[in-house]
Amino acid sequence: MGFKNILNLIRWKNLLMLILIMLLIKYVLFLNCNAATYLNPYIFSLLVLSVITTTAAGYIINDMHDIPADKINKPGKVLIGKKISKEDALLFYSVLNITGILLGFVVSWYIGRISFSVVFILASLLLYKYAIYFKKKYLYGNIIVSFLIFLSIIITPLFDLIPATNSANQESQWEIFILVLKIASFAFLLTFLRELVKDIEDVEGDKRIGSESFPIEKGIPKSKKLLLFFSLFILLIVLSFSYGYFGIRNITAIYLVFTVVLPLLYFIFKLKDADTKEDFHKLSNLLKLIMLAGILTVFLL
Repeated sequence: MGFKNILNLIRWKNLLMLILIMLLIKYVLFLNCNAATYLNPYIFSLLVLSVITTTAAGYIINDMHDIPADKINKPGKVLIGKKISKEDALLFYSVLNITGILLGFVVSWYIGRISFSVVFILASLLLYKYAIYFKKKYLYGNIIVSFLIFLSIIITPLFDLIPATNSANQESQWEIFILVLKIASFAFLLTFLRELVKDIEDVEGDKRIGSESFPIEKGIPKSKKLLLFFSLFILLIVLSFSYGYFGIRNITAIYLVFTVVLPLLYFIFKLKDADTKEDFHKLSNLLKLIMLAGILTVFLL
């Protein structure tokens, strides 16, 4: 089986990115904004572990139901059925999924809001339904994945800021929450964009499994037009956000221009001539880097 294969199965690089985002929000943004927080380092580590185990379980169940398409789209990267048995994959999925939900209950109980545990149950159900049904449906899968990325970012203030909010600090706490909400919304839009690029990249394999993705239903030319529209929309939002920081935090504004605005313009420029699977794969990786660069703005805020 091999430890390396297991790490690749759970997308360890993506999980590290999630951990980094949560740590930045907790120990950089909240700390420098003098936010009132509730979670001690130990309980916060349980929250992080809950998020990454639930996410890892989602990757596994997705791969289990995506084998026919993956054999065409990325034959060299198929793990389940080759390097990891389906039985072992199902066991890993079950253990990680249950662990994530139970840890979510523990953290929810600790903050005195057991109802918040529904977040982890909802995430688990969405990941499962995405893998077996929504992934093949017209834009639904793209929206679900984007929402789950949004949720994984907003979960830190949800569990750390809200329990520490009272009438005395409500206004300042809300301002910080709104800032994280903007970061999460940026991640939502970039993820939606990237998922659509990946749909174009995987169109051949998706056709074989009867997928109803946007590129299959509407064609690649219309898909590229939709990509262009969302790219310009995100570009305008980031430019507006950057403009708001000129004269206040010039470094932040300049950083956004060079790490988000210019790469997005390059994405739009390359999108026009993108034609092959390799072209769209490169664009997908570029969007991932843009999202990471955008989130790292936390250091400057």
